[in-house]
Amino acid sequence: MAASFSAVVAAFSGSITNTGSRASGRPTSLAPQPRPARSRRLLQSYTDGLSPSHKPIPYLSAAAIARTDSVLSFCLAESTLNNYDGALSAFHTFCDSENVPPAARLPAGEHLLCAFAASRAGTHAKTSVRNSLSGVRAWHILQGAPWNGGPRLSYVLNGVEALAPKGRPPRPPVTREMLEALHDDLDANEPENACILAAADIAFWTQSRLGELFSTAKASYDPQRVPARSHLSIPSSLHGSRRLHYPYTKTKKYSGDDAIITRQVGSSDPISSLQHHLVRNDMPANFPLFAFRAGDGGCICLTKKHFLRVCNGVWRLRGIPHTTGHSFRIGGTTELLTRGVDPDIVKTMGRWSSDAFLRYWRRIDDIVPAHAQMLRPVLKSNRSNLGSRRRKAKKTVTFADGV
Repeated sequence: MAASFSAVVAAFSGSITNTGSRASGRPTSLAPQPRPARSRRLLQSYTDGLSPSHKPIPYLSAAAIARTDSVLSFCLAESTLNNYDGALSAFHTFCDSENVPPAARLPAGEHLLCAFAASRAGTHAKTSVRNSLSGVRAWHILQGAPWNGGPRLSYVLNGVEALAPKGRPPRPPVTREMLEALHDDLDANEPENACILAAADIAFWTQSRLGELFSTAKASYDPQRVPARSHLSIPSSLHGSRRLHYPYTKTKKYSGDDAIITRQVGSSDPISSLQHHLVRNDMPANFPLFAFRAGDGGCICLTKKHFLRVCNGVWRLRGIPHTTGHSFRIGGTTELLTRGVDPDIVKTMGRWSSDAFLRYWRRIDDIVPAHAQMLRPVLKSNRSNLGSRRRKAKKTVTFADGV
């Protein structure tokens, strides 16, 4: 009876799809990536035996309902669907172990939700349990069922937090030295390596998420999500800085965002790596920025999985621990902060929508002295002027209050 969360969303297939055909092997041209077909049978198999509280709306046509379902199929990112997949599977596994009848799972009462959350106490962190509940909640929303999570569930989550196991150490950041190791060990004259080096330098210095840079498939790509060569501006400064537009980002979705690629000193300079990559991998403007020429002249998209495999292969031989994709983003943030770049500038460069980047700081022993060491005292005249301005501001406030 239990099935994946993506199967629920897969049921909302509808008519909204991208056109294009998937290429195979090593194509001489890359095809836009179509959205996978989504079958309504998955929804039926998922709801068999369950009792969703919602009923068909008599005054809406079948076409209107189908259109709504089609739009809902785009409500969540693919990565979120994958996460909710496991969450909903775990929920049904728990319900099966407790002999919870199908009718009691949708909608799930708060006592059932609390029991599910409590079953993970001592083995999972609070954020992990909350994410699992988010998957169950999204399932309810898509099914049109009410969500019964309330204060009692919040209290259980507080208990889960108190009983949580010791957290894992923070992920180490990619460093400038690690980028230089890639340049030392990879032959940049090879088209594939030229692409990888440019991607590594740009991801690091622009504090980018790898998922915003690469296609998910080697032989096809989604033009609405993957930066193309046409998204790269011409040099805009004396040192050759360039703007790169991301058509899709984690926070702004399809509104997209821009990053500024700036010149740096040393082998990890992203401007030099980018220029070399564009020469070695000459392709049409509408092709993905991070694609390379194969030996037979075909074109291959660089994927996150292959990119990390090559990078970790180089670093492993140097005794460097396994690195994840997010380490590039936090590594670039850390490098800029240790170099004394103003945190507000770092925040803007990394397109951080909040101060969340502060918790990703690494090498805090180096960062704090770069910004809060050997501070000069405020001169007496400046202090007097500051006090005068404060008194004037206070009088202004008092007068305004009197009015």
